[in-house]
Amino acid sequence: MSVGLFEAARKRVLVCDGAMGTELMKRGLEPGACPETWNIDHANEMLDVHKAYVDAGAELLLTNTFGGNRWKLDAYGFGDRVAELNAAAVHTARKAAGTAAFVVGDIGPTGRFVAPLGTDPPDAFVEIFAEQADALAQAGADAIILETFTALDEILAALEGARRTGLGVIASMSYLPAADGRYRTMMGIDVETAALALETAGALVVAANCGTGAQDYPGIAKALASATRLPVMVEPNAGMPQLVRGRTVFPMTPAEMASFIPPILAAGVRIVGGCCGTTPEHIREVRRIVDKAR
Repeated sequence: MSVGLFEAARKRVLVCDGAMGTELMKRGLEPGACPETWNIDHANEMLDVHKAYVDAGAELLLTNTFGGNRWKLDAYGFGDRVAELNAAAVHTARKAAGTAAFVVGDIGPTGRFVAPLGTDPPDAFVEIFAEQADALAQAGADAIILETFTALDEILAALEGARRTGLGVIASMSYLPAADGRYRTMMGIDVETAALALETAGALVVAANCGTGAQDYPGIAKALASATRLPVMVEPNAGMPQLVRGRTVFPMTPAEMASFIPPILAAGVRIVGGCCGTTPEHIREVRRIVDKAR
């Protein structure tokens, strides 16, 4: 199935789902709680989120496993539940997907720095990511996505670990507009350097997600597409976050976000979805624009 996903992306533009965290918060996820435990403790709510995205037209469902690596789960006391929590996420997403969508195992960064900035060597990161990727693959994910990375050495370790599964891997970093007119991660990695490194290391799709709102993504998409021969994927936020009465709000409406989709598609993007603050309504609008462009 993973080959089918990447073949499909070369033939037509695919629509991915939107945010997971903000949707779970609407359903009662408490600040500071472990989202991955919802894969078991609140399986019906998880199924509802995935189904809402399928109904909106999403063809890729990302599993609720962004923080599902051992180091992240250790912070909650759940480090021994990597296989259990990741497998449950795949099974729930698969139930919602049916034959309408691919299930993509979601892996986020560890929150640690690779030595010498941190204390853990690259090999330790590879093993941490390989463990999570294996759990996702064994449960039946169609592909793996590495999301929201800002350090090139960490995402390359994640890519090495994920590729051990034999599944195709989407490699995504978070970029911001820089003073020099380029787009860089918080660690200073520019789009062109990242794209070349990820393509060389064996990613099948090079992507960008989070970091900034859809208003910056036509430029990010153009830079990515110019830097790689691989299909490009983007997942913009619904604008930049604002603090309103003590709550973080992403202000961009579905219609506003949709207005940036035509130039994103014109840049050559093959998969488009949403990140922080996006909802099934945002994805429904993305779907409408994509269908109109076909």
